[in-house]
Amino acid sequence: MGFLNDRKDDAKAAAADGRPGDAADIVIHALLEGPGNIVDNLMDMSSDDKSK
Repeated sequence: MGFLNDRKDDAKAAAADGRPGDAADIVIHALLEGPGNIVDNLMDMSSDDKSK
């Protein structure tokens, strides 16, 4: 899931930069716009990608 992992990385960077509101917006939009339904997208974003 490249799209979701990219958005997760974007959210982590925003949080690290002290922008928690931006991080939350990124996660919400990724869940809504991702390739699966919201639950599948949430599960994909919450799991650690072992292939990196």
